Amino acid sequence: MKHRSTPINGENGKTSILIVDDDVNLGKSMSLVLRRKGYAVTTAKDGPEAIAMMTERPFDTVFMDIKMPSMDGVAAYRGIKRIRPGAVVVMMTAYAVDDLVDEALQEGAYGILYKPLDIERVIAVIERAQ
Repeated sequence: MKHRSTPINGENGKTSILIVDDDVNLGKSMSLVLRRKGYAVTTAKDGPEAIAMMTERPFDTVFMDIKMPSMDGVAAYRGIKRIRPGAVVVMMTAYAVDDLVDEALQEGAYGILYKPLDIERVIAVIERAQ
């Protein structure tokens, strides 16, 4: 994996993050905390919206819920990879979905975070991915 010394698309040099989760409240709270830490954060409510956003601009890091209605996170990740093969995508889950977790890692996901999220671990992943 290539490491970048500067964010690729942040506002005012901020690292840009896309949070994809059908739990709108989780997306809002995670986004609020990360903005306070100095990151440029955008949210999407599902896979198709995330894929559309990735066609418009690259994000430094994507946090993707693995279990969503209509399109699971692995399918959305595949769509993102077709658009941006080098995208850093971290899967998130609150469920025991070992088959999807294994599939995501085989597809090249950067890692898996389990909910409830530990914000310090989230930040460590962001910093390590850059």
